[in-house]
Amino acid sequence: MALLQSIVADRRKLLATVFLIFLLAAFLRLYNIQWSYSNNGVDEGIMLMRAQMLGEGFELYSEIPCDQAPLALLVSAAVEGDLLASRLLSAMLSIAAIAACMEAAKRMRGEVAMLAAGLVLAVDFAFLRESRLFSLDGMSSYFLAFSLLPLLAYVRDRSRLMLAIAGALLGLSAASKLYGAIAVVGVLVFMLVEASAERRKGASAYPRVLDAVILVVVAVIPMVVLLALLGPSDMLSGMLFDQGHREFDLLMKLSIPLYFAFSAAYVLPFARARTLWTRSPETRLLLWISIGLLVNFILQPLAFLHNMVLMSPPLAILVGLLAADWLGHEKNINRMTHESHETKKSTGLAVMVMAIFVVGVVVSAGFASYGLAVQGRSPQQVYGEKIASWTAEDDWIISGDPLIAAYAERKVPLSMINMGTRIYPEITVQDVQDAIEEHDVQVVIVCYRLWEEDMAGLTLFLRGHGFSLVLSTAIGEWSKAAIETYVNDDDPWVFVSEDIVDKFDLPVWVWEDWLTSPA
Repeated sequence: MALLQSIVADRRKLLATVFLIFLLAAFLRLYNIQWSYSNNGVDEGIMLMRAQMLGEGFELYSEIPCDQAPLALLVSAAVEGDLLASRLLSAMLSIAAIAACMEAAKRMRGEVAMLAAGLVLAVDFAFLRESRLFSLDGMSSYFLAFSLLPLLAYVRDRSRLMLAIAGALLGLSAASKLYGAIAVVGVLVFMLVEASAERRKGASAYPRVLDAVILVVVAVIPMVVLLALLGPSDMLSGMLFDQGHREFDLLMKLSIPLYFAFSAAYVLPFARARTLWTRSPETRLLLWISIGLLVNFILQPLAFLHNMVLMSPPLAILVGLLAADWLGHEKNINRMTHESHETKKSTGLAVMVMAIFVVGVVVSAGFASYGLAVQGRSPQQVYGEKIASWTAEDDWIISGDPLIAAYAERKVPLSMINMGTRIYPEITVQDVQDAIEEHDVQVVIVCYRLWEEDMAGLTLFLRGHGFSLVLSTAIGEWSKAAIETYVNDDDPWVFVSEDIVDKFDLPVWVWEDWLTSPA
């Protein structure tokens, strides 16, 4: 406590502490960013391959099947879907998002709130995990974080200029991932509730209604521009209708408690919602955004851990405010010689808040540190680099894990980019066989989606069409991610054309070996 008060009181110590938070955030995000200690299924590989094929000149939605908003893909396509450049962009934007949330917390409650919000976001494992990936959810959360500063300024000063800026940033968030639109709904609900309260006091609701119109109009501009550029019919069909088939999966809701288990501090704003609600309009706004996102994730058919990161920016700011309250409460207690029953009760509550905060930071930091400590070369990187050494830039490959193809920087048949297990229409073994023959595919990596039971005939087809299975000894050493979030224990099988086998004299299975192989 005394140390924290000393830091806040001394400007040089305060600046040094802020620098250390940014240094921690940068280290956790940038250290060996070619490797990731977790994954978000096959999503990153799918997005990178879409960006790479965009860079090859194919058109999104009309030619490249896509079930996501386009902004982040277009940004990555500007660097031809380069994995390292795309991840670096994500990491740097996440650090900027931390800075934005720290500034917002500072303006609301001072330096302690700023430091607490920054520390929580720096080590927040879910947020950190997406910061080390090319993640659409991460990109959407960064723009959401950037919007909070002007949004809070609007609430405080009723500046419509700030509202328009916030609306534009929220529009960019939604154009990166449609969940950003849920944040817009949260702001609109806040405006409606505030207008209702003002009307009961005799004030006109018209200014709030006009503000809501301004927000919506400005927020839709990015999407309207993209619709005009990419074609409204194809884009809407991809973003909306291609996801409408998803069934409700109750098991996937475990991602929600997992998110709060990684960052226990984020439970605090919901546990202390009543206190935050009565504090100020700014805290009510942050609560509405957070609650809206949480309700959406509870009700929508599927919810993954990487979706949850959109809640991190508003929740981190609220956690910072509660931590600052705790410090202020302790100061008041120290000045008192006698404690009433109510004072003792509030003191216990403050201690509980700080204990949960500390546990949340320690747990998230522990997962982050563990991941960095045990990291090795990922299978996607090792397989991708090896395949790149065997193939030419204009060769086509197919991979059950698209991240391998992204590392290899090789072209993939457009119908084979999305190897997710929940897509529409589903990929069939016949689709894979047709793509192999149509594009003269040189390498097929059988893993993840291609390991599924409905793909059982694929290996027989490959054997009968001039492909050989390369022995694992020719691939190299690799290690799995430290923290896996989907089950795919089978090592990839790499089938290559006979031309590649002959050119590089690769060791392969012979027919007699197939008789005793698990195929």
